[in-house]
Amino acid sequence: MTNVTVGRQVTGAIATHLPPCESATYKVVAMLNRRQFFGAFAASAALYSVCRAEAVVGGVPRNLDTWGQGLADLNRDLAAGRIPLTEWQNRMMALDSGIDLGDLRRYLDFDRLTAAMTFPDKLAQTADPKLPRTININGIERHWFIRFFGMRRGGAVIPHVHNNMVSAHLVIEGQFHARTFDREADMQDPVGDFVLLRPTLDAQLAPGQMITMSDDRDNGHWLVAEADRSFTFDVGVVALSKTRSYTLPANKYSMIFVDPTADAQDGYGLIRAPVVSFEDCAAKFAA
Repeated sequence: MTNVTVGRQVTGAIATHLPPCESATYKVVAMLNRRQFFGAFAASAALYSVCRAEAVVGGVPRNLDTWGQGLADLNRDLAAGRIPLTEWQNRMMALDSGIDLGDLRRYLDFDRLTAAMTFPDKLAQTADPKLPRTININGIERHWFIRFFGMRRGGAVIPHVHNNMVSAHLVIEGQFHARTFDREADMQDPVGDFVLLRPTLDAQLAPGQMITMSDDRDNGHWLVAEADRSFTFDVGVVALSKTRSYTLPANKYSMIFVDPTADAQDGYGLIRAPVVSFEDCAAKFAA
């Protein structure tokens, strides 16, 4: 704690490095004489506590509202075409970087929404939280969502690519083995359609780490849970204006399931991943 000389006003470093509320408190204390100091100290400590408490509402830091509004504004900008897809990815990574996961869980009522998940199989269970009513979500021109995905150990978000969609996946509990892929080309073949994928990531993700995807970067992904209760917090925006057209149609969730473990490659580091049904993909990767 910086020494305060009693009997003169605080100036310089101690004043400029304190938040306004704290700075004012110490200025008052510093101008008191020694006889008054100890009595005033208790009052200043109480004022300091009040100043700090103003940043917390309902046990959740107020900066989570800033985060929530930033999330809505980012989705609004993307839906309106004001930013490119990869900028959404970069800004989403920045928005979630360093966020306190305990605060986020309380803010989104994570424990209540996921308490009943029992994971009877290895597919993900989901729950949709809601942002507080104080967050302005008006004017977002495309469908978007926020969602918890939960899995038991060995459970999976089975491998797939997307058409005209973005998403972000923040690990908030447990651990995942994550693989992502750039989608280089769709190929139609009488024997069976396939997608050419270029691997971009093969890594373990711990709480606080995340991946993102879009038409332009890391379009394919595959997650496998490595802890008994593993969860991601996802953000998605769908039915975006088409920045590229695809040969292969997606399902109603903008998904195309693929098998990225196929042996066939093109000789240039690309995986020739067959398009498969949801049932076949789940049977292989979440059985």
